[in-house]
Amino acid sequence: MRAIFELNGRKHLMTTEQLAEVINLVHSYGSEVYECKTDWSSKTETHHVYAVSPATLGTGEFRYITDALYGMGKLRGKPTT
Repeated sequence: MRAIFELNGRKHLMTTEQLAEVINLVHSYGSEVYECKTDWSSKTETHHVYAVSPATLGTGEFRYITDALYGMGKLRGKPTT
């Protein structure tokens, strides 16, 4: 089984074991969050960066495909159009 995740608008695949490694790294080190907020009444933007603890990191969304579907896609390769 393969896991699908989106990065820069493209869907990427990795094994479930590789995905578990990535999730473990994020959870063990925590991360920082970037947010840009717009106050539409004053038309100003504020930029915020703050730490998120592993306990409050939340959940991500991943999809999975079967090995059979992965194999079919691998045979087709990159689309020409």
